[in-house]
Amino acid sequence: MTTSKEPHIEIRLDEAPLRLGAGTTLAGLISQLGREPTGVATARNGEFVPRDARHHTVLRHGDQVLLFKPITGG
Repeated sequence: MTTSKEPHIEIRLDEAPLRLGAGTTLAGLISQLGREPTGVATARNGEFVPRDARHHTVLRHGDQVLLFKPITGG
């Protein structure tokens, strides 16, 4: 068995597989994708993740992440 200096996980992002470094947060993923944090809403495993919780939401192997346009109303 070989060990890597940087272990990876695999998630599903909008139904497509994506390999990330272990320990990546949802905020880190959004940054890596070059997306504006205020321009995207997020869900992990079918549950909405508020913007202020993204820095504390560590992604795990097998997570399903959805990025979508935030809904605003008035």
